[in-house]
Amino acid sequence: MSEADLGKRLAVDSPYQEFRRLTQAVNSVLDQFQRNSEVQRNFCEIAAHEMKTPLTILQGNLEVALMKARTTAEYRDALINNLEQVGRLIALTRPLLTLAKFTSSKPPIHLAPLALEPLIQEIVDELTLLADDYRITLMFESQPVPSILGDAQWLKQALINLLDNALRYTPPGGFVTVRLHRAGEWVDVAVEDTGHGIESENIPHLFERFYRTDWARAKDSAGTGLGLPIVKEIAEAHGGTISVASQIHKGSIFTLRLPVSTRQTVSA
Repeated sequence: MSEADLGKRLAVDSPYQEFRRLTQAVNSVLDQFQRNSEVQRNFCEIAAHEMKTPLTILQGNLEVALMKARTTAEYRDALINNLEQVGRLIALTRPLLTLAKFTSSKPPIHLAPLALEPLIQEIVDELTLLADDYRITLMFESQPVPSILGDAQWLKQALINLLDNALRYTPPGGFVTVRLHRAGEWVDVAVEDTGHGIESENIPHLFERFYRTDWARAKDSAGTGLGLPIVKEIAEAHGGTISVASQIHKGSIFTLRLPVSTRQTVSA
């Protein structure tokens, strides 16, 4: 089998039940290989497209700067512009490297019993100054919840991504609230904002890599469209989920749902 053959399947026509089961199992594996191959190909194509623009601008700036002698001020302007494009590339490559880690055979998650309340309180305290700069009120409401099995570093990254989005797309004078509560055998962390909201047709695509709504692109042209896909990978690596509910002109609620800890320690 090669990548060009991944659309082919073995015929399930053996008169023997054991052979039919084996054939179905092999075809199931080929289905998974094909899906993974398509995801990887699409991911590489989109990543290359996203990197093409800043690289093209860099090349154009350098070519123009070298066409003739420039003043010191002109060279400085060219360098500043190029530095901005380098910043865009760095902002893009960091989440790409993170996603590459999570799509490997062994995601970089190390699970241990973890209390979420102090972790969330620490994040809220860290982001309060940013919220103040945006003139947004950031609040944390907590109910007693049991520990989960989690990786503090990666869960902090997921929650920062959610809060950064909420603060970025909430207008001055608005509110962002983090709510922690138990839901049966799960612990929910909900990040609610009073921002623009998300159109219903965009919601199914929010966790796709590089996907950005037209409104988000207009609001923040420097975004990468990788923050929410990273949250999804982190949630699923913890055996959890991420979901969203939203209404236009009322805001959005992103809910990170994680399973309650039933064991003491485990590594993944």
